[in-house]
Amino acid sequence: MNFDYRSRTTDLKRKDHVSSLNFVIPSLIFNLRYSSLFILSFFFFSCSAKTTPPPTDTSAYELIKKIDINAKWMATDKLQQLYIITTENEVIKYSPEGIELFRFSNNTLGDLTHIDITNPFSVLLYYPDFLTIYTLDRTLNKTGEFNLLDLNLTDVETVGMSNDNNVWLYDFVFYKIKKVNRNGEVLRESIINLSNEFEYPLQPNFILERENWLYVNDPNLGILVFDIYAQYQKTIEIKNLTYFQIIDNQLIYKEKEQLKSFHLKSLSTQIIDLPEGVSLENQIAIQKSKLFVRKKDGVEVYGF
Repeated sequence: MNFDYRSRTTDLKRKDHVSSLNFVIPSLIFNLRYSSLFILSFFFFSCSAKTTPPPTDTSAYELIKKIDINAKWMATDKLQQLYIITTENEVIKYSPEGIELFRFSNNTLGDLTHIDITNPFSVLLYYPDFLTIYTLDRTLNKTGEFNLLDLNLTDVETVGMSNDNNVWLYDFVFYKIKKVNRNGEVLRESIINLSNEFEYPLQPNFILERENWLYVNDPNLGILVFDIYAQYQKTIEIKNLTYFQIIDNQLIYKEKEQLKSFHLKSLSTQIIDLPEGVSLENQIAIQKSKLFVRKKDGVEVYGF
């Protein structure tokens, strides 16, 4: 598979071919339906401290904490705080040391399928069965609620938090990327009808805003890149992804049973070794100098 950038800003489509990428990290974005959980969040948005490069040596890891819990997903924020989503749709927040801090639960809106913690002071939760979005403060107290039906949106599978605390989504009815606020106003939207742009119908599984770019992931098409005005710019043809992370211009992904880091500017690739006993069947997240691993019997936190 080629790493292919396609730009609309010129008449000539340019392609850069690099090594085959096929990313699956089983999220600050997640989809819980039928065991697919995507995190939109996330973790690696501009921080005061740079992320330490992940180790290329297994011995560099040190187990800091093991949390015994039945978790169906986890997420971390830029402060290295951990959020665990239980099978009962409960959100539990932990300190960087693995100490429980706060809990939030709502079982009246169906499955909690998405969490976005791009901003740890404004957590976004999405319940698609009822097209309802909740926002929480840093102590996981509810601060807001709005229903997308009130915005005349009836088919929304995934959402993501914008840098200004509004919401990005894909409107399947009008085939447009939109940024909306909780008052029902459309702040930005794609000019073109995106159904006419691609080989297959657009089916995003998560949306992520980073560094004034919007990344809309479609497993069949790749990663569609939009500017902050919701206008399509290019496609990064890394397909069949369930999730990826962008950390300091690095794309973290899985390829052929290896966890790798691809630098978006230098185009260099680095293999990331994992701690002893950790496989890519586990959900893995990296945050600054920590690596988080969700297993069947709990969550492990490693330092490096």
